[in-house]
Amino acid sequence: MKKNRRAFIRQSGLTGLGLSTVGLGSGLGRRFNFIGPKEMEHDIYNGVAPSDWNVFDAHCIVGRHLKWNGEGLHTMEDLLSEMDHYGITEALVVDSLSRENHPFDGNQRILERSKTRPRIHPAWSVLPSVLEETGRSPEQFFREMQRNNVRALFLFTNQFFFNLSDWCIDALMEPLAERKVLVFINPVEANGRGSSDATDWDGIVDLCKRWPDIPVIISEGRIRRSQRMLYKAFDACPNLHLELSAHWLHRGIEFISEHWGANRLVFGSGWPKYGQHMTLVNLTTAQIDEKDKKLIAGDNLRKILSWDTPIPKLKVDFPEPHDEYVKYGRSGIRPSDMTFYDVHGHLGEYNAHYHVPESDIESVVEDIQYYGLEKICAFSFAGVYSDEVFGNDIVSRDVKMHSDRFIGFTLLNPLRGEEEMNAELKRGAAQGMRGIKLIPTYQGYPVEGPLIEVACQWAHDHQQIIINHYWGSAEQIEKLVSKYTKACFVTAHTTTAYADVMKEYQNLYICSVPLLSPRACEEVVDAIGADRFLFGTDLLDLPIGWGLGPILFARISTEEKRLILHDNLKNILTKYSL
Repeated sequence: MKKNRRAFIRQSGLTGLGLSTVGLGSGLGRRFNFIGPKEMEHDIYNGVAPSDWNVFDAHCIVGRHLKWNGEGLHTMEDLLSEMDHYGITEALVVDSLSRENHPFDGNQRILERSKTRPRIHPAWSVLPSVLEETGRSPEQFFREMQRNNVRALFLFTNQFFFNLSDWCIDALMEPLAERKVLVFINPVEANGRGSSDATDWDGIVDLCKRWPDIPVIISEGRIRRSQRMLYKAFDACPNLHLELSAHWLHRGIEFISEHWGANRLVFGSGWPKYGQHMTLVNLTTAQIDEKDKKLIAGDNLRKILSWDTPIPKLKVDFPEPHDEYVKYGRSGIRPSDMTFYDVHGHLGEYNAHYHVPESDIESVVEDIQYYGLEKICAFSFAGVYSDEVFGNDIVSRDVKMHSDRFIGFTLLNPLRGEEEMNAELKRGAAQGMRGIKLIPTYQGYPVEGPLIEVACQWAHDHQQIIINHYWGSAEQIEKLVSKYTKACFVTAHTTTAYADVMKEYQNLYICSVPLLSPRACEEVVDAIGADRFLFGTDLLDLPIGWGLGPILFARISTEEKRLILHDNLKNILTKYSL
């Protein structure tokens, strides 16, 4: 792994904090034209960075969906505007009715919505009971797909309550297998049930083995603890692929590309539930070669979708990036003077109940140098789920080896009691730890329990940063920040619930992880101000690029982005956790 990483760095010309990687296409206006077959023959990676990745989003939904609150993005015009901002050429789109209500209505509506938009490719969903409900046989349904140039089908198994067994769906699969029609499997229900680790892996593997000519793409809310099942499914099924909006894991793109090949991955966002920013930057900044990035960005999907006739590439002249941060997000090329301060990171090799690739400290240091992270507030994995003393020792060891990069935080478990908590704080201080991490939500201790104040008292007495997964009610956090005024309180995950408290007290900040929806960053800045918002990656749980994306692409000023990504935490560290 390290040999491959270093080879990548040499090949890409990455030295120190400066990068030399590839950019996405840019330009003025929104003109587009088709690229002919002869031009495509010469559009082959030859060691020179390609000028246009032709990014193709594999997973978007348009229409008034169940969770639309009256203000969120959801129309075709919204989607195309987003694509212009991010530099995304095309998208495969399902109608919300096909996703939530019944395929018959949504499948017809998406044809109307996409017919005058060359950048939009309609996708349908289908039920195994298509004959009984519509009078169309599976073969007739397939012929209707062909007539309407529909090249992909989504199976929303749990939303419409069916499974992947042979007796349930094989009559539907038969006409698809002959033509190698692309099938997406998505188990997430529209109301949010099954939003994480919901894939039926037995069903997926059986389906792929029964129908080896059908390309199958897993599309989920989030694959986290089940990612080891994904690995074994990749081993078993050469026709299995993954749409990336579900895979929020540190170095996940790199690991899958190395072990199973970049051809197994397709770029997809899950828009508008998720913004396109996270997955796009995770890809543009991935430490793989540019040929593989281009495959994942769009070429894999175009090849799979060309089962009937080839899909001509579109050339789109995108609006110029709004600032240097948007330019970095589109291209993966980070200026050497663009660096970041990170308030939320975990350390520890083999210290998670899911696989974290290349989590040894030397590999992590290479990653943070690649991404330009100057300082990271770091705490353990092991203490979240198991033995905090074991985890704190690992963090202390790693911080001592790389004190120029990491600020170590002692992670506590209030279940141990006040005496043990204080003993661990003293032990951590003796080992050079300079802050406190709390995560009672995971440990099973009440978030507003009295022993939370043991940690707050220590942070107050030593003028330290104390970061908590969740502080509880607004009344609870107001009580704490007003009582322990010499401590710097940080909420580890994005919220606007404390906005009113923050107007009254200056020692409370919010961490940026995660910013899931298309406008989440803008909404937080509007509620609390950019000066109270701190960039966090949730390293090594989440990819660094994934956390950067929503801020890089946010429709806020360059100055506000700089505050969030760098200046706020840098200034805090001149006063706290010295």
